[in-house]
Parts: sequence; C-alpha cells; structure tokens
Amino acid sequence: MEATRDLAEQSQRGQWKRPVLMGSLAVLGAVCLAGIGFVAYRGFSSEGCKDYTVQTEQFVVEYSEEYDYGEVLTVEYPVLSGAEDQVQERINEQMYETAMDRVNYWHFQPSEEVRAFQEDQFTIFCSDVTCDVTYHSQYLLSMDFYELYSAGNPVWNTNITERGLTVDLLTGEAYGLTDILEVDRDFMELWGERYCEETGEKPWTDEELDLLLSWFLQQDEELKEDYESRPFFYVTEDKNFVIGLSLDPVLYGAITYKPTSRIMSATIEPEELTAFQTQSEFWNRLEKSQDVGVILPCEDKQQNIWLGEGAGIWNYWDS
Repeated sequence: MEATRDLAEQSQRGQWKRPVLMGSLAVLGAVCLAGIGFVAYRGFSSEGCKDYTVQTEQFVVEYSEEYDYGEVLTVEYPVLSGAEDQVQERINEQMYETAMDRVNYWHFQPSEEVRAFQEDQFTIFCSDVTCDVTYHSQYLLSMDFYELYSAGNPVWNTNITERGLTVDLLTGEAYGLTDILEVDRDFMELWGERYCEETGEKPWTDEELDLLLSWFLQQDEELKEDYESRPFFYVTEDKNFVIGLSLDPVLYGAITYKPTSRIMSATIEPEELTAFQTQSEFWNRLEKSQDVGVILPCEDKQQNIWLGEGAGIWNYWDS
C-alpha cells in the first residue's frame, strides 16, 4: 500500500490539511407462557436464532428512461428472515445502510458541500458493492462489504473502499472494532506486524504506528480535512479476524486519475487478540457459536457496466 504509506508520510510532515397493570398472577402466567411459545415457534430464544435465512439481494440502477446517464448502481445487500421481528428489522436496516453508505454520502443524501462539489467537478456517479457473509451462527452475523465507486467519471475517478459489519442476532446490536477490542499502541504493533507479513512491506516505524493508531481511533484532525478514517472488522468462517482501515475521501481526494485503494487490513487469529478483548458480550457469543443459518447468494446478479468484471474501466486500463 505505497499510496497509503505516502499519506502517512505527508500527514507527518503536516501536509494534510459516526404502569403496565396486570389483573392477576394467573393472567401474567398465561401471558408469559404465550410469549415463550411464540419465541420458541420462531426459533429465537436465549439459545440464539437457529432457523434463519440470509438472502443477498441487489439494488440496481441502469441507463433507462427513468434514470439518465448520470448514475449506474449495482449494490449487493443481505436480507435476514426468520428472526424476531424487531431485531430482524433493526438488522436489515443496518445491513442495507452499510451497503449504501458511500452511495448515500455522494449521491442520494449529499450534504450541501458535497452537492456543490459534485456540480462543479463530476458528471457520472457509479458504484459497485459486493457483500460476502463471512461468518454466521445462532448468535452472530458477520459481513464484508467491498466497493468500487466513482463520484465523477468511472474511468478517471474510481475509489475502492471496504466496510465490515458484525451484528448480534439476539439484540440487533452492531459491534464496532473498539466495542470488542482495546485498540492501543500494543495492539497497533500486533496489527502492523501481521499487515507487513501479508503485504511484504517493510516494518512500520514507531512514528508510523503512532499515526496509524490515531487513524484507527479517528483522532487525526489534519486527516479529517481530506479523508474520513473508517476502521472495520469482520469474522471469517474459521473465526479469524480481518481487521482493517479504509480512508474515504471527503471531497477532492475522490479525484484519483486511476482506480485507487486506500484500504489496509490484516488477518489475526483470535488467540492473538485475547490480551485486547473488552468485556463485550460479543466474546461470549463467539465462544458458544455454532454454524447455523442458511446463506443464499444473489439471484440473477447483474454486473456493473463500468466497474464489474470485465467492464469498461478494466478494458481501458489494461489496454
């Protein structure tokens, strides 16, 4: 990730400018029994949600009479069914919003500043999001969202970013990185070592690790002027952790010339993270987790005409 290391060096040089009333005990007992029966029927209890399905769907916008040349979207997102209604609704909303994160930021829900910037700089908004449910159990769902998007011209201004989402099937809670881990200097040394092993890059210096820590903790004020630092994690099928960081441009950083990734991630085994575990219920959930649930791929998945496999952007840069 030479581009990301350059960003770190520039930042070091100072160049950088989320009262019920009951009638009787008998009535209360009947209500409780009815509730227990309903929960058991849905397969959702303190033992987890064991009979559920996750179907990946796709939000698609193509050239048509309804949509003009200014947008081409292919966004995959998971849909959960078979869980408790309120929890299911909460989780489905979080999964959809995570998939649409950059599309909303740049296209559907832009701030006045972003809107003005786009009117001045850009002509086409294009996004291709793929979603992979990487881990599923009676307690947890973990997902990886990988996106290529262009806020202007998909040949010249394409950015690559990544997001993770891990949710609790009992509560609907989404776990962030700092919810489950103490992210400190010792953690950064472990993460940096694993990152360099995977990429073959030279070891990070103490100064670079300090800077990366400020990025993971979203404390670098100079960075915020141009990029949003977005740490993420997801759990793999064998319960390893992919832990990373994406630097998403705020405005002018979205002008890239050629496809640009500012993603840094490393795979870390759970045993190595023991010293950094918080008191989050996540760890109890993970320890007791078993492989349950049905995960279904997207039906009739469409390829993005600009950013999909074998699409125009790759033909251009490979020629």
